[in-house]
Amino acid sequence: MIQQEQDWLMRQVQMLVQFVARILFGVDNFLDKMDEVQASEMGELYVHVNKLLLGGNICDAEDSLYESFNESKDYLRLALWFYSELNKMTDENLGSSDFSREEVYDGLRDILSRGGIPFPTIV
Repeated sequence: MIQQEQDWLMRQVQMLVQFVARILFGVDNFLDKMDEVQASEMGELYVHVNKLLLGGNICDAEDSLYESFNESKDYLRLALWFYSELNKMTDENLGSSDFSREEVYDGLRDILSRGGIPFPTIV
């Protein structure tokens, strides 16, 4: 994939995360509220996913996120955080974990759709 397409996907993920954060949480920066997630029922999942992510085990982290799916706002905030963190990674870092920029976008889209927040598929 050419760099322009990668950059476009990164912007799409960033804008989507910001949009959902504004709509669901009424904040521009949902990361300011991550301490609420840590104190919630999602706290253990956050710690587990973060540990996997820091260890470069992106696929396992995403699998853990999917296996624990629920429609709570805390879960959706955790999912937004996760995909936002992935979006900040370089293509090389993602690739070294057998993950692609497209998978970041697709994963975010899928999680939001599961949570009742559908949006059009970009072809």
